[in-house]
Amino acid sequence: MRRADWIRTAVGGVLLVAAGCSASPEPGIPSLRPAALSPGPAAGAARATLLEKVVLRADGPDGPVLMGDDGNVLALESGRELLVLGEPQAGGDGTYVRAWILPSTTIWPGDFVAWVPATRRDGRPTLAMENPAACPAVATIATLAPLLPADRLRCAGSQTLTFDARSWFPVEVPSYDTSPAWYGRNADLAGSTSLFDPGPALFGPDARSFPQAAGAWIDARVPPDVQRPPLGVYLRVTGQFDHPSAAGCRRSLPNGAANFGLPVEAPSDSVQWCQWQFVVTGWSALVGSEGRPIDPNDPQLHRQEFRPPPGMTVACAGVGMPPLTVRIDPSQPEPVWIETPGGRRSVAQFGPEFRMFLNPARVQSTTGVTLVDREVIDPDRGKPGITICPGGNLITFSIG
Repeated sequence: MRRADWIRTAVGGVLLVAAGCSASPEPGIPSLRPAALSPGPAAGAARATLLEKVVLRADGPDGPVLMGDDGNVLALESGRELLVLGEPQAGGDGTYVRAWILPSTTIWPGDFVAWVPATRRDGRPTLAMENPAACPAVATIATLAPLLPADRLRCAGSQTLTFDARSWFPVEVPSYDTSPAWYGRNADLAGSTSLFDPGPALFGPDARSFPQAAGAWIDARVPPDVQRPPLGVYLRVTGQFDHPSAAGCRRSLPNGAANFGLPVEAPSDSVQWCQWQFVVTGWSALVGSEGRPIDPNDPQLHRQEFRPPPGMTVACAGVGMPPLTVRIDPSQPEPVWIETPGGRRSVAQFGPEFRMFLNPARVQSTTGVTLVDREVIDPDRGKPGITICPGGNLITFSIG
């Protein structure tokens, strides 16, 4: 099983003043009238919650039982959520429904289609059914993100949408490799960006600074002809569900092997999954990571927004990483970032002791220690005067 490393650390002080209310844009943010949504079809895929532990099948109610890579049957525990894709069908030991198992950030596996028991042979239900969500009146990140992927498409259709959202690394790891690859691969999410509502404060200690804190998000897909949006920035994003590329979308098991115990996905299910995805067709940066409008002459750094309660000690929980290459480009909305071998990108986060300067472009601490473009740093040793917490996707710099 491959999962993204999500290690959140905070070292040193905290900076940033809470920016204004997202419902009432700050000066410098052009107003936006959200797209109106139709009520959507009355009938949609129903959400369900498992009432007990169940074993899954492939190919039908009497199809083969799914087996995990450990040789045991692939089962789902009580409480798991799923999206019912059809009417119940009779099998030898009860009725079954085709269902998409919702992905989970804490439980594996998810994000696949299988046949799930709906009732036992004696008629006892194994699923608690829920009605589809009502469609919101307008399309914003706050109204769309809480919906299931199928309901986002049901409510918005394929119309072009524009909304404002804060960006971060994608959250959900797909179980399959997708073609085109920018829709998401199990071990590579480089073509995806998470969009979420930071709340009334766009940045600072009162903001929701990452998707899980917001409670709902959209892992948007970014095609290769669109520049990848910067991370940790407040964006105006344009895109659509049911992008034309979804018609040719296919998902296959990682490395071509059923090593996760998951079923081979039907082509129609792959197309449907890709139709559910929000594809970014354009974006503009509205507010930078310090809570100010973007200005190339006054670049902004990612700041430590978490403010620990009094008496709480926060230590680095970093992971082993290869050498870190500092990248600086003041013309970018995210002017400082970290590259690791293979071209992977991490966010560089700084305490209040650091500022960015121009001519020449550099990051400099109050003690005079500087970081310059293409400087290579050992993540375990740091640099004299600077302490580094190598947290995988998030690299924190503080005064040593």
